[in-house]
Amino acid sequence: MNETKTLCKISFVSIALILLLVSTALAATDNNTGNVTINTGNVTIKDNYAPSTALATAEKIASLQTTETKISTSESAYNSAIYGNKIIWYDGRSGNYNIYMYDLSTKKETQISASGDAGKPAIYGNKIVWSEYRDENWNIYMYDLSTKKETQITTSSGYASDPAIYGNKIVWQDGRNASLDIYMYDLSTKKETQITSSPDDQRYPAIYGNKIVWEDDGGQDDGWVNHGIYMYDISTKKKMKISSKGSVYHPAIYGNRIVWEDQRSGNADIYMYDLSTKKETQITSSPDDQRYPAIYGNRIVWEDDGGDDDGGVNHGIYMYDISTNQKMKISANGSAYYPAIYGNNIVWQYGSGPYEYGDIYMATVEVPQPKLPVAAFSASPRSGKVPLKVQFTDKSANSPTSWKWSFGDRTYSTAKNPVHKYSKAGKYTVSLTVKNAKGSNTKTMSNYITVKK
Repeated sequence: MNETKTLCKISFVSIALILLLVSTALAATDNNTGNVTINTGNVTIKDNYAPSTALATAEKIASLQTTETKISTSESAYNSAIYGNKIIWYDGRSGNYNIYMYDLSTKKETQISASGDAGKPAIYGNKIVWSEYRDENWNIYMYDLSTKKETQITTSSGYASDPAIYGNKIVWQDGRNASLDIYMYDLSTKKETQITSSPDDQRYPAIYGNKIVWEDDGGQDDGWVNHGIYMYDISTKKKMKISSKGSVYHPAIYGNRIVWEDQRSGNADIYMYDLSTKKETQITSSPDDQRYPAIYGNRIVWEDDGGDDDGGVNHGIYMYDISTNQKMKISANGSAYYPAIYGNNIVWQYGSGPYEYGDIYMATVEVPQPKLPVAAFSASPRSGKVPLKVQFTDKSANSPTSWKWSFGDRTYSTAKNPVHKYSKAGKYTVSLTVKNAKGSNTKTMSNYITVKK
C-alpha cells in the first residue's frame, strides 16, 4: 500500500489514520480524571499460545501500584511522548493541530507549534521535533526549549514525517524519492545523511546512541510485503536485519535492546532482540493483539488491542519488567493507546478508539522502597569441646545485601552463612551487622558460644 503519492494532499489527521496499523472499532471506556491509585496485583493475562521461540519464562504478575494522572483536558489530544519531566503530544483543539507540552515540575502547559497542521512529536532533553505541513509540504521542525527557537530541519518537497531524536541526531521517514527512506540530520554538524536507499518503504525510525532501527514495508515490486526490522550503526556504517521474520512493525530501541510487534503467528505479540547476546525473545504470548511497544531500561510497555475471542476490545496498557520477569497492567481502563515510557512514568492516550482523539494520561509506577534490615542469626552447635566448628545462619529480615560477622575471637567474616572454628576454650560474644540500600542494623549476643577444654 503505497500512500506516499497521496499523503501531501490530505490533512495530517488522515495521514495518521492511514499509517497506523491498529484494530478496528474498539469499545469506549469512561475515562478517569484526576489522580487514581490502582492495585494491579490481580491482573489476568491470557497466555495460551505455545511459542516456537524463547518466551520470557515463568512470567509473574506484579503486585505493584500505579498512580494515574490526567495530563491534558482538551479531549482532542493524540500521540504523546515523554522525556524527564516533560510530556508532549499533538492536539486538535479548535480544529488546529499543534504540539503541546506539559511540565510535571511546574504543572504548566505550553503550546509549542503555531501553524495549525503539526503532528507526531518526539522529545529528547530540551529539543522537541515534529512533522508539519507548511508551504504545501511536510517537513521536520524542531523547537529548543532552552533557546525558545524553532528551526526547520528539512526542506524536502516530498513527505517528511515520524521523526525521532537522540542527542544531536534526528531521524525520520522521507518520501522525496519514489519510496519512503530513512534520513538523519546531525545538529552538531548541520549535515543531512540518507540512511537507506531502497525501492521498499522504510518506516517508523527510532534511534538510540549510534543505532537507528526501522521497519521495511516492501514496495510495489513485491506487493508491499513487510520484510522485517532493520538496524543501521552510524559508527560502523553497517546495516543488519534484526527480526527473524517479516510482518513486524513499530520498532523501539533502548541501549542494546530492540522491541517490536510481531505477527508471525497470526496475531501481534511483542518480541525483543538483545544486540549484546544476539538473542531474540518472545515477550508476550496471547490471542490478543499486543501493539506499539516502547522500552526504557528494563521495562517494556505496549497496548493490548484484544482479539477474535473478545471482539477486538482494547484492554489497556501493560508493562513487562525484564529484570524481575513481571507483567502488570498500567492503565486503570481499556481504550488506552500509544504508550511511551521514561523512568517510572508511562504516558498514553485514552480515547474511544485508536483513530479517535482523547486525553493524555500518565501512570507512575510506585517501586517498593527497601526497609531497614533487622539483624538476626542462629548458630549450631552453640557449645562443645575444642576445637569447635560452628555453623552460623543469617535470619535477618528485610533483605540485607551485605553481612559482617564478629565471632568474638578477633576473627571476622562477610559471608552470609559462614562456618567458623573456635580453637580456644572460653565464652564468645557474637555480633552480626547487616546492610541494604536503606541502612544497617547490628545484633549482638553476649556469651553466645561456649567452648570447653
